[in-house]
Amino acid sequence: MQFGERLTQALFDATVRDTIEKGVYKGVQFHDYPSADSGAGLENFIANEGIGTDLALQFARSVFCARLPVTARMVDEIIAFLNDKNREYAEGEADYNWSVWADNCAHTLRNALAAANIWSPLSVRAIKFRQIFNLAVPANEFVNLAMLGTSGNISDYREIQRDGPERDAFHEFHWLPTRHGALLKTLPIHEPNDLYDTAFRLFTLQSPFRMGKTQRAIDLLSDERFVKLDANLRYFRERYYTILASHDERRDMLASVRGSPYRRVERLFYEYVQTQRAEVGSMLGRLSDLEDEAARRRSK
Repeated sequence: MQFGERLTQALFDATVRDTIEKGVYKGVQFHDYPSADSGAGLENFIANEGIGTDLALQFARSVFCARLPVTARMVDEIIAFLNDKNREYAEGEADYNWSVWADNCAHTLRNALAAANIWSPLSVRAIKFRQIFNLAVPANEFVNLAMLGTSGNISDYREIQRDGPERDAFHEFHWLPTRHGALLKTLPIHEPNDLYDTAFRLFTLQSPFRMGKTQRAIDLLSDERFVKLDANLRYFRERYYTILASHDERRDMLASVRGSPYRRVERLFYEYVQTQRAEVGSMLGRLSDLEDEAARRRSK
């Protein structure tokens, strides 16, 4: 589908056929489900459930993306979690029954990231009273991840030690979630569109008296420090410089012989910040080189 091309019923139907021809759902077996009013066949599933959810997302909805750079070892943990989950259903006797309340796609994403200590996991299939405290709403999880990557603590190592997932990620992966390169992006629903409402919406679960979740997302998406790479790198470079400068100003000449429960973590923390500052400097240099190269090409 080309940019600006009108989404019509004919184009929608062609997308269904193209998906089948490419074998996207090859090997998937279907059973009856509530919306399968015309049968549980592949074509019916793609048309009624797949498009706008599994593929062609922008046909039917706006997309909110939160990018959070992680280490290779963290990716290994996420992969292991997902492989174990697939194995449970592919080789075991368990059947996966999707539940908006107790076990939905956002639970899977949340717990996959939790496997790498990015945040805490959420229980699934808990008793009804307890499950209300373990809801996973896609828009809420986007906002949670956006705030974690852009607005968390990176200056107080004592506070880091008191936060379980953050502490474990720091010690195991030498990584903190609020960092440079954590960027947000929105992709609006496709227009022109004959089939779906194209209003731009973010559905979050929040108190009607406190609309802070949605407003916080709007604020972050309106801040170039969190949507543009160059602005993001410059912002975190200054934050890292400020943290290190403040540490140097407070340096105690007797610190090397004083006892402290934070002695080791303090040293590790400032080594980490120094490493991040150097990485940001290198990335800004590479970005400048790429911009110069692009300018030279345009001038030819």
